[in-house]
Parts: sequence; C-alpha cells; structure tokens
Amino acid sequence: MNPKTILYIAISEDGFIAGEDNNLDFLNPYQGGEEDYGYSEFINSVGCILVGRKTYDVVVNMGYPYHPEKMVYVVTRQSRTSSSEKLLFFDGNLRKLINEIKSSQNLNIYCDGGAELTQSLIAADLIDEMILSVVPIQLHHGTLLFQGGKVPNQFSLRSKQTYPNGLVQSLHVFKRGFFPNTKGKSLWGYWFF
Repeated sequence: MNPKTILYIAISEDGFIAGEDNNLDFLNPYQGGEEDYGYSEFINSVGCILVGRKTYDVVVNMGYPYHPEKMVYVVTRQSRTSSSEKLLFFDGNLRKLINEIKSSQNLNIYCDGGAELTQSLIAADLIDEMILSVVPIQLHHGTLLFQGGKVPNQFSLRSKQTYPNGLVQSLHVFKRGFFPNTKGKSLWGYWFF
C-alpha cells in the first residue's frame, strides 16, 4: 500500500469546521451514537496524525486526550516542547516531513485540520484524499475549511454516502496532473486555452 495523506473532517453544509469562537456544538447530535461513519476503519489505516496547533489546542482544552496511541505532529509557527515521545510540535518544511513519513511507514497520514493547515497542504498538493462528513446545518459564520467554502477544483468526487440522520460523507480524490490557473499561460512549453 502506498501511504496517502488524507483529510478526514466534519463540516457544515456551508463549509464551516467551527462556528464563532471555535464552537463545535453543531457536531454534538452526530457524535457518540452507534454509527461511527467509518471512523474506526479509517483510524486503523493511519500511522500518524498532522494537526494544526489551533485545532489541537481547542480539542485538548475541551478535556479530550489527543490520540495518545498515534504519533501526532502539531504544526505550529513556534517551537514548543512536549512531554510525550508520540507528540511533536513541528515548525519545519511540511513537504519534507510528509515525504519522510511516507517513506518510513506503510500507513496513511491523517490530516485533522484545521483550516490553515488544510489550505497550506492543498496549496502544496500534499493532500491525496479528503473524507468530508457534511452535517446538515448551515452556520453562516465561523471558520471556513476551504477558501470560498467550496471543495477545491483539483479534487474530484469519488463517492458519496448519505446516513439516516442526514449526514452526507463524501470522498474526494486529488486529480494528478491538475494545473489550476493555467488558461492562457505557457507551462513547460505548452499553452493552455
């Protein structure tokens, strides 16, 4: 198996991962029941987790342990130390880190957000797949996952599943060879129109 970097995240219908003041209450009706939306199978395919520092802090401040069974890389702009060998605050080159992880293991890399990290990884073509769990609610304000609130064009919809409670989970795959913003430009001697 070739390891992939996979964004697995819940969003509102209008593309928000959190409401105002990082409020996550809109997710409560969809957690804790018998349905895990494929999460158990997914997490078993994962060797480590990339998460933005803000998202990490929100989860930890809510009183939840942050995946102590997995190697976790908290992407931050400032160096910090950790008391755990399975938790690393990372402020280096993301492409280099992801390439090193992929070459050293056969398991996937789980990107748990947040928005800044996700947008940086997408801009650098470092996300291979996205599993989006769309909660049937509109927040109108808060933290948008994607610029403009829409799945970026370099991803294609591979599959979609609707659950009885209205949650819709979709798999989006990175289109290899996709060149955004190339219309009317020369790229490697080829013109795009």
